Amino acid sequence: MVQKSAFSLDAFRSTVFNESLARTNRFEVFVIPPLALAAVGELPSLYCESAGLPMLNINTKSHKIFGPAYQRPMTSDYGGEGISFVFHVDRDMVVRKYFEEWMHLIVDPNNFGVSYQEDYITSVIIRQLDEQENVTHEIELLEAFPKNMNLMDLNNSASNQTHRLNILFAFRYWRDVAKRTTTPTPLPRRLVEPQIPVEDFRSATYNPNRINSEGQESGNVVDLGIGGYGD
Repeated sequence: MVQKSAFSLDAFRSTVFNESLARTNRFEVFVIPPLALAAVGELPSLYCESAGLPMLNINTKSHKIFGPAYQRPMTSDYGGEGISFVFHVDRDMVVRKYFEEWMHLIVDPNNFGVSYQEDYITSVIIRQLDEQENVTHEIELLEAFPKNMNLMDLNNSASNQTHRLNILFAFRYWRDVAKRTTTPTPLPRRLVEPQIPVEDFRSATYNPNRINSEGQESGNVVDLGIGGYGD
């Protein structure tokens, strides 16, 4: 007897029509400024044209006892070498200057000294949205920082084109925000900002208005905007 496929084109069409599919142009990105940039003041609203959801890989090691070898999991790789984000650049180049200052904070351009890690790392939030702007999936890149800023071409013949800035963010690992814990990350106090408490709550629940009249901790959330144009 010939076995027929269990696939049903009508069932697939009905599922797609009722539940829809995730669209690549429905997303938003948020960057929480690192502690050392908290005193910069009001940060620009950056519009992210493209981003990406990170990879996840289980590294294995071959182990053979008898017959075909076993693949034994050893550790996980979160693709922390980098995710590329492309931003529209404003007329006054505030977007570029912001990332220039951040990268100069990491490695001093005068003496080439490297800053303390807790001064320049941050969290980057990537959200997948549906057609009604509801968040369907949310990823947090942890211990992230800008690793590379691309060349921006200048061309007299390109009169109707605008600048786009490609930033490669490196990070240590990522996690699903819906499954994250609320345990704060302990950080040492820094002499440059003595009013910042020991605990740093940089996360998806980050409050951008935490400096009060007593000078308690604060920061600014950089809204990178909703990606894509149209449906």
